[in-house]
Amino acid sequence: MISKELRIHAWQLKPADSAVTEALLRFVIHVYRESQLVHVRDSFDKDDEKSETVEREFMFSLAHKLGVRSLAIFSEIWQEFLTCEQLQQLVVMVAPAAAEPEVGGAAESLSPELIKIIEEFYDCRLFHVEDSCLLLTKYLKPNDTEYSKIVGMILDNSEHYHSEALFHLAQLMASKRRCRRDLMDSDIFAVITKAFDNLSGTSAPGKMLDQVDWMFAMCTGNRRDPARSPFYAKMINLLCRPGDGTHREVLLRVLQRMESQPSLMKHPTAAQLGLTLVSGYRKYFTGRFHVCGHAAYAGIIAEMQRARLECRHYVKNGEVVFDNEVVDLIRRSHGTKKKLMKLLSVDFPEPAKTVSP
Repeated sequence: MISKELRIHAWQLKPADSAVTEALLRFVIHVYRESQLVHVRDSFDKDDEKSETVEREFMFSLAHKLGVRSLAIFSEIWQEFLTCEQLQQLVVMVAPAAAEPEVGGAAESLSPELIKIIEEFYDCRLFHVEDSCLLLTKYLKPNDTEYSKIVGMILDNSEHYHSEALFHLAQLMASKRRCRRDLMDSDIFAVITKAFDNLSGTSAPGKMLDQVDWMFAMCTGNRRDPARSPFYAKMINLLCRPGDGTHREVLLRVLQRMESQPSLMKHPTAAQLGLTLVSGYRKYFTGRFHVCGHAAYAGIIAEMQRARLECRHYVKNGEVVFDNEVVDLIRRSHGTKKKLMKLLSVDFPEPAKTVSP
């Protein structure tokens, strides 16, 4: 553990004390690195977490005093004690972006330490969060050789990137083109496919839905007959992949966008998306009831009512399909849960059985 007294005295170091600052930074990195190994072995409580944050901030402050050259000290070892998100914070803190060159002037080159750590960041097998394209856009230009190299690293390592980061990369690739920036191509669609491969969790954030809007616009470039756009069918097949974990919010967003194109709502793909939406609800609600307690039943049933309305709007005979595919499955799968069956019978009553004469 780094003592409070050491942190207090370190603030008194001046720029001329760079050798002392560097030695102190190396020592602090060693201590912090060892503490992370202890935390891996032992339990980690809130006090430990608070102490870790303080020590990491102190380590970063020393790196800031040294500037860009401090990155060489972190190079090749940072993965042992920092996450990708934390390294990105460090790089942005110690390395200001190069100023735009004057007209006719040469662009300022990046330091070798900065280039090396950026490459390590994008090439590492740790998880990369939503804004992981930040270092790419902050320090490199699309016409830089290094820029293309980094894009290749992201694609090769795509399984370790958040879906939003890959969508952002796809948008960057589209904006880099000199013409037809509003139309999809094979390279960009391949990145979008990787983004959907990584889609996980229970809800899609608003920014992700904005990116879905962009994808839809790119894949329906032929405004008179959007369904004939070459990537429209590929987009629908991507959204409707068997067993895929596509978010219900994403399917709903695409269906909402299709409503602005009357010809698409009459196209068979609208029905295909609608049935995929029902399938998504079936998987979602049966899973929720498997893990929840009694207190959550009413809230989930309220969600089911809203989902049923969405299905009525977007699926032919949507209420009947929802009842058959979702509600009936829940009755069969959770029939022993008396409280659930009682609540379900109120909002989703079983149809009266006809008695044969």
